[in-house]
Amino acid sequence: MTSNYFSSAAGQGGRVLAARIHPDRDVLQSIEEVCLAHGITCGQITTTIGSLKRVALHYVSRVEPDPKLGYTTQLLMEGPFSLLTGQGLVSPGEEPGRLNIHYHAVISGEKDVIYGGHIEPGTITLTTLDLFISEVHGVDIVRGRDPETGVIVTTIQAAAA
Repeated sequence: MTSNYFSSAAGQGGRVLAARIHPDRDVLQSIEEVCLAHGITCGQITTTIGSLKRVALHYVSRVEPDPKLGYTTQLLMEGPFSLLTGQGLVSPGEEPGRLNIHYHAVISGEKDVIYGGHIEPGTITLTTLDLFISEVHGVDIVRGRDPETGVIVTTIQAAAA
């Protein structure tokens, strides 16, 4: 269902996948590998906890977009960090056989400073990342550029029959 204010679709839950990602692994690449190994192409990342050696993320930092930076600020930080919580979406990627992992996390660093935002490639596990993913059927999750804002957003629609 689509209106001027939202896009939505009702689907059904499928399998629940539990995994542990080992040390020194790229988080996004590893989540994609786990999903592909289990044949999950559409789902929700419901739970992540663990520790990180390096974090690459961006967070929303302005109401009006900067011509070069858009709405966000990028951070690349060396750890260690505690991964307090994370969630996201799994959807088909633009390239055949690839997935789009849209993942946000909250982490704590030195002196227990809290950071949060959209996780980017280059975020590396320290000791572990424990992960639960719920498979979703009947819904298409599509990532693409919004013509109004110019940023990449998620559109939800009923799966093609």
